[in-house]
Amino acid sequence: MIHLLDPGFLTTIQDSPRQGLSRYGLSEAGPAAPLSFRIANYLAGNATPKPSLEVTLKPPRLLFRAAATIAFAGADFAWKLDGRPLDTRYPTEVRPGSTLHGDYCRTGLRGYIAFHQGLAVETWQGSAATHLQAQLGGQRLERDQQLPLPAHAPVPQHRLQEAPPPPLLTNNYKTLRVVPGVHHSLFPAESLSLLGGATYRVTEHSTRMALRVEGLALPTVKDPIQSAGAWHGAIQVPPSGIPQVLGCEHPATGGYPILASVIEADHEVLGQLRPREEIRFGQVSYRTAVELLKRQESWWLTATSR
Repeated sequence: MIHLLDPGFLTTIQDSPRQGLSRYGLSEAGPAAPLSFRIANYLAGNATPKPSLEVTLKPPRLLFRAAATIAFAGADFAWKLDGRPLDTRYPTEVRPGSTLHGDYCRTGLRGYIAFHQGLAVETWQGSAATHLQAQLGGQRLERDQQLPLPAHAPVPQHRLQEAPPPPLLTNNYKTLRVVPGVHHSLFPAESLSLLGGATYRVTEHSTRMALRVEGLALPTVKDPIQSAGAWHGAIQVPPSGIPQVLGCEHPATGGYPILASVIEADHEVLGQLRPREEIRFGQVSYRTAVELLKRQESWWLTATSR
């Protein structure tokens, strides 16, 4: 059992995305930074991802009532166990009575605490992922909450053979690579070029539902469109002309036209963007988007080979 002494800024239970419910109006949720989620689970000795904690900005303080094996990935929270700094390249064995804590994240925005065999929590529709907007699935953690752990068992020693690929930087800007969206032909011809040539600043209004930015207003679609399906990474342009990037808790449908879409290989970067950080959008072909995702999977196979 884990006793939550302090829940931090926003700590939720996350699991693999919940697929197949968009037809009922519910998006997949799951980890906002999916590559970090996978890494933490691999280091914790899980052959497949298990229910874990997603930590945002300010970390929780956890008191362990039972032994556990835990691992970390994602944003740097300078994790400490009973005041002792941890080497997060390796799993950590925790004894009963130990306290885990950290600092405000130094890099990135979201980190993950994975547990060998996962948290012993209920699943809903095949996943324990928390959908905050719908208030379904797992949960946002509260002070003094108790989290159940499975029985402690020996853990295979996992480590990454290669470091994760860094985010793409253009000077001081992080770049999100995009492909044209389903409605791009409805926009003025220069819209994609304007999107790619502008610098945007992430705002504090960003959530797991959408990354909100400030910067250049784009030309908008004048005629109304029918409501259409939406997805993680879709870049909508509302009447204000300021684009917004849909996150893992995106609405299942939307009425705003979709100019472009962030490629799946960059969803990790999308989930780690901090308020006030500056970003740019770089257009790639659909073929390149597929190749970049294949490269990421190839890195994963190499990094997790033993």
